[in-house]
Amino acid sequence: MIKCVALYPHEINEEYKKKVGETIALAFKYGFNEIFTTLHLPEYSFIQQFNCFEIIASEAKKYNLELTVDLGGSFINDVLNDEEIINKIKKYNLDFIRLDYGYDMKQVKELYEALNIQGFVINASTYSKQEVKEIINSFKDIDKNIQIRACHNYYIRKESGLDEAFASRQDSYFEEYDIPVYYCIPTKSCPRGPLHLGLCTIEKHRDMKLEDIFIDLLANHNLNAFMMADEWLKEEEFIKVETILNSYADNDKKIMVKFFDGTSDKEKNIVLGKHMFRYDSPLSNIRSQSSRQMAEFATEIIENNTIERKKGYITIDNRLYKRYSGEMQVIINDLDADERVNVVAKLVNENDIYKLLNYKLGYEYIFEEEK
Repeated sequence: MIKCVALYPHEINEEYKKKVGETIALAFKYGFNEIFTTLHLPEYSFIQQFNCFEIIASEAKKYNLELTVDLGGSFINDVLNDEEIINKIKKYNLDFIRLDYGYDMKQVKELYEALNIQGFVINASTYSKQEVKEIINSFKDIDKNIQIRACHNYYIRKESGLDEAFASRQDSYFEEYDIPVYYCIPTKSCPRGPLHLGLCTIEKHRDMKLEDIFIDLLANHNLNAFMMADEWLKEEEFIKVETILNSYADNDKKIMVKFFDGTSDKEKNIVLGKHMFRYDSPLSNIRSQSSRQMAEFATEIIENNTIERKKGYITIDNRLYKRYSGEMQVIINDLDADERVNVVAKLVNENDIYKLLNYKLGYEYIFEEEK
């Protein structure tokens, strides 16, 4: 998976240099492999931005991290027309250029040859299926070995981010060519200006917890690349991301549970054992396909402990849910109490939630009671 952290131009002083160094060191420590920056912000001159680029690039290469720079419009010619700038960029072994607005394929070819880069990142949010095909063919005409990636926009203004269906459709255009697609993920510790509302790709992520954003992207968008788009991440945010991704990648199928007092033997028998989960489960909870098949035989569950359903709890529908009586769910996001749903147990390790999200790959899980 491509794991990227964004850093941006600012007025250069010792504090800025220190924060750049600390952020990149943390990115390396927690398994990130790419640093993103830009050379085409309208509020700074090209030279001011390039001076920041050199600071960021120098730190990134200390840790052998990939380096991608955003470039577009008139700033492309600022690079191509300055041999000194070209030589400086080559010194830092720039890996990718993310092409924004205002470029043509002649410039792309010149950049590729002059800078000796691996390839380009194109916009995943703005091209039609036919346009994606045409752009990819144009890149391959330059060099059949050129590497291509795609990155969704981040949306600064509230209510301007993508909806999920649109994002998924855009992703499918690139999946056809085995091209990874980055999603931009907002963070709360230091949302970037000028609006400080979080730099998200999907609008509903703007105000969500970091863990829940990753749950959504991993379970529903086949996440293979992401950018932490707001800058100056705290170490605890890096730790959260590492924990989520490690848990999700963990192929151990054993899930340990602890039952609540009063859980019946019938309910325990439903929970303990092997479970596969329905591919069409909603984001709030994943539904056991195995228990659903059992429920077809009219498993009558008496109402008990119908409390608020919190993240990590295990529930079973009771007889008030009629034909669904006996169906088990694992709660992914908090839900209100429901008199038709018994809360019977909880995950011993809440991080197993991310492990369970592999259910879409058809995995079978073994639920065992903690002794």
